[in-house]
Amino acid sequence: MPPLKSPAAFHEQRRSLERARTEDYLKRKIRSRPERSELVRMHILEETSAEPSLQAKQLKLKRARLADDLNEKIAQRPGPMELVEKNILPVESSLKEAIIGEEDPATLHERQLRCRRGGSARLKQNWAEALDFLQSLRASCTGCVNLG
Repeated sequence: MPPLKSPAAFHEQRRSLERARTEDYLKRKIRSRPERSELVRMHILEETSAEPSLQAKQLKLKRARLADDLNEKIAQRPGPMELVEKNILPVESSLKEAIIGEEDPATLHERQLRCRRGGSARLKQNWAEALDFLQSLRASCTGCVNLG
């Protein structure tokens, strides 16, 4: 344990040695740091020709443009009814006819009632699932084709 009262020169020498060690460490780190092109390749820096003071604003503008484009594309995407009409969303043929309008929901309901009275259990289940699907389409499609 060093004595409590040591000469000031000792403290000064110790401080300068610590500073020199830190300086050597930082110089080694700076010499071994990657080039700018490597940082761009690793997506740490962005490749831009803007002034460094403007790069943050440029990035915000780029993100705002992307958000606007995405919102516009989402607003223009087709609804579930249109997907059924274009054969993108798969449904059974009888249900598809009801959705497209070749068969109205009242007729579909009549068929379900007939199935309840005397049809097979599987047929009853199919029509029950079809009606549930139609109801879920109605609920999710506020401005689409009126289903009844």
